[in-house]
Amino acid sequence: PKMQGFKNRNFNWNMDNRVKLGVKVEDALDNGGAKILNVEEGSAADKAGLKKDDIITEMNGEKVTDVNDLRSGITNDEAKEKFTLKAKRDNTEMSFDIKIPKPVNSADL
Repeated sequence: PKMQGFKNRNFNWNMDNRVKLGVKVEDALDNGGAKILNVEEGSAADKAGLKKDDIITEMNGEKVTDVNDLRSGITNDEAKEKFTLKAKRDNTEMSFDIKIPKPVNSADL
């Protein structure tokens, strides 16, 4: 059986040059955003100052109610080199500018 359809559907998430913030997130309670469980050391999010337990509530001016909002925001802005996130830390809203390193084209051929 051909697996082609399956491969194409996940294209954005399997490529090395996808946009990666470097955070592991879960849905915050009551559609309150995306809660950070882990920040990858040296990642774009780490350099921007995001921390574990921060709750991302907005991205590039769009409200983030859950993990899916965040994911689609990243996918839709694949070409962006900068993301502006709003996140709550200890009930204080903070703003973060995340700079995405330019993707490097790579392939195993």
